Amino acid sequence: MVVIKSKRAQELLTKPRAIDQSQLPKMRKYPSDILSLWANIELEGQNVKNLSFAGTFQDHIQVILEALAGLLKGRPLALLEKLTLRECEAFLRDRNSELALENLTAEDEEVFKKIFQWLRFFRHTEAPKEYSFASQKVAFRDLKLVEKIKEIKAFLNSFEVQEIYQEGVPPELVDVDDLTVYIQAPYHSENDRALFEELH
Repeated sequence: MVVIKSKRAQELLTKPRAIDQSQLPKMRKYPSDILSLWANIELEGQNVKNLSFAGTFQDHIQVILEALAGLLKGRPLALLEKLTLRECEAFLRDRNSELALENLTAEDEEVFKKIFQWLRFFRHTEAPKEYSFASQKVAFRDLKLVEKIKEIKAFLNSFEVQEIYQEGVPPELVDVDDLTVYIQAPYHSENDRALFEELH
């Protein structure tokens, strides 16, 4: 059992800053039964303007989510690539030499790794839209790079793709090199793999 030892963490339990159940209708659900978690991220450019959570979870998970929001606010979302559970725990300490949370396990570390990855590839775009490529005007290969990127992003935000990835981590454009398109579509199960095959 995880023990909350720091005053800072205990204060975040009684006066949460990132836990906001009222925002639940605007949030996305974490695609796993391991945790009842919803989240919403507001970006300002590449930086996190606001990060909020809702759900039902244990106290130590709540304070780690609070730490995560505190560490990311005003900083690049890409920081999630390097962020660890240990850094979140350190954020909650009253003194550097004293643990804020005692008895965190390797399982806790694994759960939060998955949450960090999910948030990293969180959908931050506008609502899904209808998409069709007007190939009669110009072939895709003849488009300029900026236009290719715009077309692919529009496709990934189409109703058809978003329907496939309703509860999962949606695919994200990584790079376009002439006619080769690189898409990040993380999957953690055979069902996720099947979704990617359907997209392909």
